[in-house]
Amino acid sequence: MSKRMSDQELTVEARLEAHALLDRLVQDGETFAREDARRLIALIPVAPRRRLSFTGLFQGRGPGLRGRAAGIGDVEVDGEGREKQVSWNAPSVHRIGGYGATHTPGQIAIELMWAETREEQSGQSCLLLYDPATGEPQAMQIAMQRTLTLLFIRLAYVSYVPWKMPSARRAGLG
Repeated sequence: MSKRMSDQELTVEARLEAHALLDRLVQDGETFAREDARRLIALIPVAPRRRLSFTGLFQGRGPGLRGRAAGIGDVEVDGEGREKQVSWNAPSVHRIGGYGATHTPGQIAIELMWAETREEQSGQSCLLLYDPATGEPQAMQIAMQRTLTLLFIRLAYVSYVPWKMPSARRAGLG
């Protein structure tokens, strides 16, 4: 059994191994390899679960330029877009290939890196649930976007629904 890393960073080797495990775990099918899940649980450092946390993204435009270009005339250039991500008390997100993985006791949240750019969030993230006392994988759930309409307002929200159960098969076998 491998030991957990003491710091919150993954080595290059751990990142490559985690990427291969994530690729196998999120493949289509009704089951996932129990050993793959166990290894991923042991590999990604656990962040403490917080009662309150906040993550936000602030976007804005910088100042534009206006001037006269020789042979062209008046030109105007829009300011460069700026983004600043702010988080408070949020667990670490590990960037692993095309995935973002957040490990808190009892679950690993797996999200596609570009998920927030999509309007439809169904299938863009999933949860690997496990018993925090034993490290035994219990199930995987997948994101399902739902819509609630109140008068003229449409609210979209994501909930997680059952997706896969662990199999007894070892990784890489039939």
